[in-house]
Amino acid sequence: MRYFNKTVLFSVVLCVVSLFLFMAFASFNHEPNWHIEENAVASQSHPLAGFWKHKDCEDPWGWAIGPAAAGLYYVSFCGPGGCFEMGAYRPNSRIIDDPSYRIIDANTLMFYSENEWSTQVRCSGR
Repeated sequence: MRYFNKTVLFSVVLCVVSLFLFMAFASFNHEPNWHIEENAVASQSHPLAGFWKHKDCEDPWGWAIGPAAAGLYYVSFCGPGGCFEMGAYRPNSRIIDDPSYRIIDANTLMFYSENEWSTQVRCSGR
């Protein structure tokens, strides 16, 4: 019986410590950065800004492209848990004439990553 009590106590302490670490580092302290997606709006100075996804626009994640500075865009990955901060996912870019991007038309871009190209289309949002 004594062995059972120590085992249960150890398990409870382990669960409490694990929950604390999860809350501290993985979920509740996470800054979702939703302003990244909200600022990804096309304008005359940044016509490529918007929210971009794979061809069907059905994924719960995508790329927010928005104005970073004069002539530059941020490209941030956004998912159900939030978005990367500006410049943290990919470096700010002009996109036009950047070898990591190809502009197909006003609503279709190609991104180069991990040794391959992927086609993205402008969507209404995440």
